[in-house]
Amino acid sequence: MKIAATDPNWVNLQEGQGSKGPGNGKEFGNLLSEMVNEVNKMQQESNKKIEGSLLGREDLHETMLSLEKAGLGLKVLLQVRNKMIQAYEELSRMPL
Repeated sequence: MKIAATDPNWVNLQEGQGSKGPGNGKEFGNLLSEMVNEVNKMQQESNKKIEGSLLGREDLHETMLSLEKAGLGLKVLLQVRNKMIQAYEELSRMPL
């Protein structure tokens, strides 16, 4: 059985990933803001699809997928918020 060599481009990509550090240079606040904006956009799109579905312009299946996607995004956002609150409470209990 012959083992082929790995792609050298793939190795170079893997080596360069850690150079910027975690988060690829994005600040945590900016990341959260983008996440909130994205969830808001998904909810607005699902509202438009609901209106279109009620008027007969949108497929019901696509509307339900959009609703579930928006709901899942909101659940993830709430879990991130809960973890942040939990971390803050834990840090506030630490002695100085």
